[in-house]
Amino acid sequence: MSTVRMRTNVKLAKLFYKYSEEPKAKDEPAVDVKEEPKIRTEEKDYESYPPYNFSWFIEKKIAAMGWPQTVANLNYVADAGIHHLITLSPEKLPPILECKKKLKWSEIRIKEFGAPTLKQILKFIEICERAEIRGEVIGVHCRHGRGRTGTMLACYLVHFKNMAPERAVLTVRVQRPGSCETYEQEKIVCHYHDCVRGTIEKPDYRLVEDKLYFDLSMKHMYSDEERPTVGEEEETKNEEVTEETNRKNTIEAKRLQIKQRVDTLQLQKNKRMKTMVINHKIYF
Repeated sequence: MSTVRMRTNVKLAKLFYKYSEEPKAKDEPAVDVKEEPKIRTEEKDYESYPPYNFSWFIEKKIAAMGWPQTVANLNYVADAGIHHLITLSPEKLPPILECKKKLKWSEIRIKEFGAPTLKQILKFIEICERAEIRGEVIGVHCRHGRGRTGTMLACYLVHFKNMAPERAVLTVRVQRPGSCETYEQEKIVCHYHDCVRGTIEKPDYRLVEDKLYFDLSMKHMYSDEERPTVGEEEETKNEEVTEETNRKNTIEAKRLQIKQRVDTLQLQKNKRMKTMVINHKIYF
């Protein structure tokens, strides 16, 4: 057997190549086919990257994040479809004036590791309600996006999703670990739930900052079955009046007792002073 390798016949290959091409028509001029230019995607002329701890709490409705430190963070927030940014950290404000994107901004000043007051929660819920009507998307942030932001998100669930406060706090912690850091923040969520449902008997006005606003806005709400009749309302009013008069009488009686005791002490003091003067005169 021969070990010589088979070589390709070059002449035969040229002939095959020559006659395999289709003959061109003599009348048709040669047309130069130009390649169409490739369409370039518009490149962004600005930086855009997400802020720390950014996530959607409810898709295309409300997002939570840490403090947007740079304009690039704000650009990302605007590109994500957020229309209104709410700042809860007075110590860390975003550079909103340097951002060229169209972005609404509101500030609710809450101390770090502190709980919001009831008035601040009502302001936050009012902004969310307006955004719901206008079809806008909300973004909430504090310094790290955990304590104050998680508290507001739990109040959001209590108001819009009709959740119990314990379940609302647990839901926020599942989606965003580390939320609602302190006991006071958990307590204000429960307090807000009780005020909205009308189940609170003695509200802590120190959590409100505005007693008149609380009295006018927060009313006890009854269903049709639980609504008291006219007679029951009169009885409750009479009971309240009697309790109020009894309380005033007891206060007045205590006041008189205190006044009598003060008068007796004053008399005893005057007697002692007179005797001292008499002894002083006798001695000399």
